[in-house]
Amino acid sequence: MDRQNKKIFKSFYSEFYDLIYKKKNYENESKRILNFLKLKKNVKDILELGCGTCSHSIFFSKKFNIHAVDKSPEMLEIAKNKLLEKKIKNIKLFKDDIENLKFRNNKYDAILLLFNVIGYISNLDKFFNTLKKFAKENTLLIFDFWHQDAIHFEGPKKIKKSFVQNNQELLRNSVGKLNKREKRIEILIDTVLKSENKILAESSEKHLVRYYNLDFLTETIQNARFEVIKYEDFNKLGDPPNKKNWNAYCVCKFVG
Repeated sequence: MDRQNKKIFKSFYSEFYDLIYKKKNYENESKRILNFLKLKKNVKDILELGCGTCSHSIFFSKKFNIHAVDKSPEMLEIAKNKLLEKKIKNIKLFKDDIENLKFRNNKYDAILLLFNVIGYISNLDKFFNTLKKFAKENTLLIFDFWHQDAIHFEGPKKIKKSFVQNNQELLRNSVGKLNKREKRIEILIDTVLKSENKILAESSEKHLVRYYNLDFLTETIQNARFEVIKYEDFNKLGDPPNKKNWNAYCVCKFVG
């Protein structure tokens, strides 16, 4: 894709982002996170890494102060407009690459990585060690992830979706390929933006999303001086991860 086409695509795709994930139940997910946050007393300040357009953070802002970080200026611009519209003042936005954080070293009561952000981290050991700079004693680290048992039980499928907004249509076709050796899913996504049957922009992209064996994940977390409190199925409160659902939560705390 040429530079101008890429610029058009990124701008429009960001505007479609919330529509694409309109059926994602941010409220229920956020309530679930609130339940995890009760594991620590007096939670006031939260760091969300990979915040996107801040759909989770907006919910948390009813109770906490949030620092929200993302590397996409387009996503952050949409988040900024949402905060202005809703008159939310206790979320501060920061543009940064979460794997190479230049962000100031505040200490937080909880650190959140939601929407499988952890699957895009290239060096998990280094990343968890970086997070220690933002943690104090018993700081909670909460993230969702794809787990190995479910992915090996039921591999990736082809998915086709269409989204319409303001007389424009976004078409997304994705297909995943399992790489057991590297414990990754290679997802190929073809996206086309159209208006009145005219193509405005199109993109082909490849996502390498890592999934995790629970034993490996636990060892990595412990090496960074965090302690696993629990793993839970993404959909069912209190249930352990199961092979019928790729998604699971991990809740840990920093032990120093």
